[in-house]
Amino acid sequence: MDIVGIRGSLSVIVLAFSMLRLVTPEGVVRSTNVTSVLESLLSDYDNTLRPSFGGPPLPIGIEMELDSIHSISEVKMEYSMSMYLRQHWKDGRLTYSEKLGNISVDGRLADRIWVPDTYFANDKHTFVHKVTVKNRLLKFHHDGSIMYGIRMTTVAACMMGLHYYPMDEQNCTLEIESYGYSTDDIVFKWQYGKDSVEGMADIEIPQFTIVGYDLNGRNSSVESGFSARLSLSIRLRRHIGFFILQTYLPSILLVILSWVSFWINHEATAARVALGITTVLTMTTISTNVRATLPRISYIKSIDIYVVTCFAFVFFALFEYAVVNFNHWKEKRKQLQREEEGRKQRHDSIRQDTPRRQVYPNNNENNDSDAGGGEDTWSNVDHYGGSFRSRQSGQYQPVPTESPSRRPSSQKNGKLGHAWLVNARRKKTKNIVKRKKKHRSQLEQIRGVDRIDALSRVIFPTSFVLFNVVYWSSNLKIFYDSSELDALVQY
Repeated sequence: MDIVGIRGSLSVIVLAFSMLRLVTPEGVVRSTNVTSVLESLLSDYDNTLRPSFGGPPLPIGIEMELDSIHSISEVKMEYSMSMYLRQHWKDGRLTYSEKLGNISVDGRLADRIWVPDTYFANDKHTFVHKVTVKNRLLKFHHDGSIMYGIRMTTVAACMMGLHYYPMDEQNCTLEIESYGYSTDDIVFKWQYGKDSVEGMADIEIPQFTIVGYDLNGRNSSVESGFSARLSLSIRLRRHIGFFILQTYLPSILLVILSWVSFWINHEATAARVALGITTVLTMTTISTNVRATLPRISYIKSIDIYVVTCFAFVFFALFEYAVVNFNHWKEKRKQLQREEEGRKQRHDSIRQDTPRRQVYPNNNENNDSDAGGGEDTWSNVDHYGGSFRSRQSGQYQPVPTESPSRRPSSQKNGKLGHAWLVNARRKKTKNIVKRKKKHRSQLEQIRGVDRIDALSRVIFPTSFVLFNVVYWSSNLKIFYDSSELDALVQY
């Protein structure tokens, strides 16, 4: 090592220990001794070689203290964690006299010694906090034991299964391993076993509850062989209260609101159509907001089933009015056809039943016989007036057409008046029957339309209640009866 390098190293050491106070059992400050010890230890130290190079694998203990877990994103499938990561190992090249005790130095000295190349296998972005300086800690023990601590924040991937979203539980892990060394060089272990992770009980997450965690280790396959890997698994249960207020409850109220149209008169087209379209569009907005907070995945989620079903109920409530309106106008067309056919039948009946000719005695009643045979002479008069036929001649002779009011009183009191009275009564009776049939037809039409609304008032609520019973019972059972929790450490 050249003179410039040695002087640079000594300046770093002096700066690192400028404010350090080391107390011996006698309580005497020996900063000069520490400086000389570090100078001697680092004078020929090679930080490119691991401790016990060429010998057995070097054990490295890991412990961590969690500060917070935040920013859990279903869209990006990731979560953020702030923590204090501490690594423990033993380097025989850094042993010194027990009289100096433990030495805590500035973290910048870590650049002069060998440190493990630890990294997070599933992280997306990690940084060390730098306020006010890099948050690093380095502590030596006289037997060569070293503790190296870093305060960092990592954004790690968390592959989530959202089949039961939002009544789901997620298992997010943090994978720790060496980047370049295999199990022939170093092995990782949890420093204090199951107690190697602290601060878990104090963490609060807005949308989740930590129901447990687990610490385990295994070997992962790499190109150079096998690499030791430690895993921290955190079990998260989602809070459903937010989704009940933001999605489930509004959807239920919109479905119930769509049923109001079943009690509105079918002739109030504007009111029923406006209500149906409003509920459909609102359900569409809710569905869009739900999809915006989730990744574009191909499988169906639990909340999708509920929202789509509510949308179907709202849509069919609007479609029900289309059926009612179609049935109403269909019956009305049938009624008009029946009225037209009845009108034609009445017209034909009047033409057939009304006597076109009536026979009345001749005005010359005293003339009992004539020259042709002594028979009475009768006149054949059209009901509407217009012809006269003598039995003697057998020929029609035109007679003046007169209105009934202007005819002689003898004719009004005769058989012609009696025929008009019969026809008037018959016409009146037919009008009464006609009105009754029309009223009955209208009642049948109204009853047919009301029957559809009446059935809808029963079928729609009953179906929706049954759907909710099946949906909530099945999902809540899965939500609270997860057998995988037994394998987790409870606290």
